[in-house]
Amino acid sequence: MVSLFRKIRQKLLHQNRIMQYLAYAIGEIFLVVIGILIALQINTWNEIRKTRQYELKMLLELKKTLEKDHRYFSTQIPRLTNKQAAANRLLEMIETQEESLDSINKYFADLRFDVLFQYNAGAYGSIKSGGIDKISNDSIRSQMADIYEFLIPRSEKIFEKLAEADPVENALVEKLTQRVIIQRGSGEKIIQGKILDPKIINREEFLQLIQIHKNNTYVTKSRLESLLPPMDRLILLIDEELETASDNP
Repeated sequence: MVSLFRKIRQKLLHQNRIMQYLAYAIGEIFLVVIGILIALQINTWNEIRKTRQYELKMLLELKKTLEKDHRYFSTQIPRLTNKQAAANRLLEMIETQEESLDSINKYFADLRFDVLFQYNAGAYGSIKSGGIDKISNDSIRSQMADIYEFLIPRSEKIFEKLAEADPVENALVEKLTQRVIIQRGSGEKIIQGKILDPKIINREEFLQLIQIHKNNTYVTKSRLESLLPPMDRLILLIDEELETASDNP
């Protein structure tokens, strides 16, 4: 193609057709420029397509992570509700002086159920390191930042503060229980702290232990419940974005 253009220009020049030569040269330059612009535009389109594909991939990963964490938090809430019920039942036993050793140990075991606050921020971290501006939806960006930069870190700090009571709780448990060998249904034997005296409900340490758990359980449950609606909103926003992308490939 280049040699053809050169031959045409040389022919025009040899025939002293200067004006035609200049017009042709300008036209040739124009075509070259147009070709370059088209190539640049195609390259830009390709980059936009790649960026969009990356965005959708990361949003899908984030959605999976959110759904998994949402399920985990949701499963802990009924257990915390059960723990609250155990604390209330033990308080009733103190008030009514109900000295039932089996009931005390049952509710005491429920009371000591602990929640491990864990979540996966890997997908959000990847989005952040790759450039959060690559997420084109403003609402998604805002909701992500709210969850991973404020709500979850704040909850973590609150749980860390609650954990400061662990040494006190452990010391109280040591005072109130004795280690005994318990055989499980599977035949396995374990060593476990157990209350052996029903009159323990009259001790100040027992009431203090219930108070610690009751407070921690209320705060933990409230924090987990507060995380679910923002996570629901973000999942919905991502679903809408993915659906829009599938309708406009």
